[in-house]
Amino acid sequence: MKTVCFISHSPPNQLGGVSIYYKNLLNYLKNKKLKITWAYFGKENKTYTSKKINYIEIKKSIFQVKGFENNFKTRKFLKNNYFDTVFTTGGPWIWFYLKPINQKLMQIFHGTVYYFNKNHLKRFSTIKKVCFYPLLSLSKLFEYPHYDLDKIVCVSNKVKKQVEKLYGESKIKVIRTGVDLKEFKPRIKKDTNKKRVLGLYVGGGGYYTKGLDRAINISREIYKLNPNYRLLVIGPDKTKVSKLINEKFVIFLKDIPRDQMKYHYNAADVFFCMSRYEGGAPTLVVSEAMASRCLVVCSKDSKQEIIKEKVNGLIISKFNKHDAEKVLDNLKNKKIIRNSLKTIKNISLENWGEEYLKLINM
Repeated sequence: MKTVCFISHSPPNQLGGVSIYYKNLLNYLKNKKLKITWAYFGKENKTYTSKKINYIEIKKSIFQVKGFENNFKTRKFLKNNYFDTVFTTGGPWIWFYLKPINQKLMQIFHGTVYYFNKNHLKRFSTIKKVCFYPLLSLSKLFEYPHYDLDKIVCVSNKVKKQVEKLYGESKIKVIRTGVDLKEFKPRIKKDTNKKRVLGLYVGGGGYYTKGLDRAINISREIYKLNPNYRLLVIGPDKTKVSKLINEKFVIFLKDIPRDQMKYHYNAADVFFCMSRYEGGAPTLVVSEAMASRCLVVCSKDSKQEIIKEKVNGLIISKFNKHDAEKVLDNLKNKKIIRNSLKTIKNISLENWGEEYLKLINM
């Protein structure tokens, strides 16, 4: 039986990002005659098994330096524990890791730190940009691929192009993030108010990058056109976004159990992906919204590659009255919704898992 290790800096119980990505993927792979280990960093050193998956929590380093935290512990962990295949999101530890001859080492790019930071600089003043710009080039090093890497997995063609441009790599395979179509699916809505329209925004940290302000702006315009409109905001830290969400049309929910999220997608009429930068195309939340029969509305710069304007979703860039009218005009567009469901069926959890299985068995 082949041994496979997935290394993550975020714990399995984290609601978002890499944790949910791994959780969904590993739940599929665990039934494929593999011995799977999920290694992550936490408060203590411990090992446990749950639902056919081995978990190894590695105690975080006392001294945390941004970009370098826990990296040498990762190298030590892999030196002391052999796995046939290792999947990682990278880090400076890779520079010093001597990979065993028979081991396969794969690096997953959910996005690129360099282009994420480059986008983030746009919010700074000119003086801050001048001060921080020299540091931007250093962010290239944080994900620099291992010299003996077997394969790079990119979650979109956009990320593939970024990795090629940054590192000149050619051993790249694009595997889009799949969705569990058994869990996320259309359900009958119980709301009897036909005039009511519900928008949905989902995002934890990084509310600037995720474009919460954009979702609020277009929602304000929709609300002016339809007073029965509400925007459900799930995930961000309320203390950090209190000024943004201080609107009559906003319904704020901080923590929603993961198994309850499907019902919020089903209740929503329209889902907003307003990000200024995203790696995934689709992102996990976009795929879940599509599978739940939401009208998906994306910002132009989120570059959700599977979304085609007025074919299976909407793409906007102004977040103004004109875009609000476009959203309302297409809420009942059955053709867009049918095409959206058809598109997402090609990116199922099963198809996603089988692509990873091919890498493990190559």
